[in-house]
Amino acid sequence: MDAMTPPDMAQQMPAVMAPVTHDVKLLRTRKVKKARVISLPPEEFGIERGARTIAESNYCFHRIPTHTEGSLIAQGYNAEEVKKLPTYAFTDTTEQLARDTVDEEMWASGDDANRAARPVEIIEHYIWMDYEGNNKPCLYKVTTGSQGNVLTKDGEPDVEEFDAMPFASATPVPIPHRFFGRSIADLVMPAQREKTALKRGALDNLYLHNNPRVEVAEANAGPNTLDDLLVSRPGGVVRTKTAGGLNWQVVPDITGSVYPMMQYIDAELEARTGLSKQSQGIDANALQNQSATAVAQVFSASQLRVKLIARAMAEGVRDIFSLLHMTIRKHGQEAQTVRLRNSWTQVDPRQWKTREDMTIHVGLGTGGKAQQFAQIMALGNFQKELLLGGKSNLVDDKALYNTGAELIKIMGHKNPDKFLNDPDAKDPQTGQPLHPPVPPPPDPALLKVQADTQIKQAELQQRDKEIMANAQIAQQADERKAQIESVQAQADIATEQRKLEGEMALAQQKFELERELKLMDFQLKKQMHDEEMQMRRELHQQAMQAGVFKVAQGQEAHEQKLEATAAAAKAKPKGNGK
Repeated sequence: MDAMTPPDMAQQMPAVMAPVTHDVKLLRTRKVKKARVISLPPEEFGIERGARTIAESNYCFHRIPTHTEGSLIAQGYNAEEVKKLPTYAFTDTTEQLARDTVDEEMWASGDDANRAARPVEIIEHYIWMDYEGNNKPCLYKVTTGSQGNVLTKDGEPDVEEFDAMPFASATPVPIPHRFFGRSIADLVMPAQREKTALKRGALDNLYLHNNPRVEVAEANAGPNTLDDLLVSRPGGVVRTKTAGGLNWQVVPDITGSVYPMMQYIDAELEARTGLSKQSQGIDANALQNQSATAVAQVFSASQLRVKLIARAMAEGVRDIFSLLHMTIRKHGQEAQTVRLRNSWTQVDPRQWKTREDMTIHVGLGTGGKAQQFAQIMALGNFQKELLLGGKSNLVDDKALYNTGAELIKIMGHKNPDKFLNDPDAKDPQTGQPLHPPVPPPPDPALLKVQADTQIKQAELQQRDKEIMANAQIAQQADERKAQIESVQAQADIATEQRKLEGEMALAQQKFELERELKLMDFQLKKQMHDEEMQMRRELHQQAMQAGVFKVAQGQEAHEQKLEATAAAAKAKPKGNGK
């Protein structure tokens, strides 16, 4: 604060504010271009009439009906020109009608509420021409509207020089010297029409059998006869003037000739397509009473035509990957790290200057899994024989790894590194091999000499061990004998001591026993004396009781005698007494 600043003004000045921090999250978006393959409907592609291949043609075009007015303007096309383009209208070509099963292409053309979503059609023309007028024709891409007017993009006509025709095609059944071939439908449609006509005829014949026509004479027809015949009802009544006046026509049965013809057409279809009932597994009777070899031959023969079609289609796949490689070489502007063979590898399309080292392999003609497994096993046995024969210079670790990897892939496992170690795998941090190779085996002669030397050394060591073992056994025997003698002496001393202790214990027990016997004898005599005295007392008491009893009896008898005498005296008459 300045010295000239008044104190009240200094109080009103705000304090220095603390720095403010913010938590900020940055989102970085990186767009990565991709090369894609799009399938084209036949009605959207066209080529010059005399062309045999796309690469050799002078003109191809692609009709694109999927753009909208807004998407074309966003791509940089002139807005006024795009708005003048007519709304795309659904055409009634055979391909479109067959493909449009839910009316997804039936777009409305009169809705102006959302002009940006209005579908419009443009055409990309790929044509060889001398656009610059230097007598050097080049391939150009020219974008026009559906009416043929060249569209303007970024202020200039959309005419762009191109490297190659960006189309690849394939046909199941090629026709020599023609671009358009034949499909499987072209082969089977005539036979299908014939089979349809035969089946409809057989059904019409069955219908006539179930409901035949009736011949009615006018004389027998009443006013209600025709009305009754027009109503076909089981058990229905037909009213006529005369009984028996109706004549039911008998229709000949033609199904007996229709069914063999249909079987013949089925055989013709199998010959044209190469797909038989045996190969499809729908005819169980055809596989009965046949060996496994015969069945395998039937399957192989039926698959030949299918494999031929697959090889023809593979040529188109080869062209697709060639165009993809060209597109990546042209537009790849930076190196990328991709996962290749279970390891991260840096790929730089800018280094792909030539194609001499590239081969496009479509993987056909190698047979089924069982045949491939047998071939790889035979190759592995051959490599084993080479290694056993000392030809390790012909078979290295990488060759063995490749054989094992192919065998694992045939078994259905996609990653062979789960079961085998790749000898070329390196540590991404140090650059050293993760699985260094094992050193080669030494010379067999050197191995034999080393083995003999090791055997002799082992024999000498075994002999020394035996001598030392015998000395140790003798020493241990002496020590054991001394230990036994010492133990025996100690046992004798212990025996004498136990004997003396036993005699002393026996004498002590004898003394204790005699003392107990004398004590028991004394107690017994005392008990007998006590019992005798008790018995005497009891006898004395009994005797005294017996004397008292006798005295009582004598007194009682005396009293009875006195009573008897007294009674007799009373009974004696008084006059006769003296």
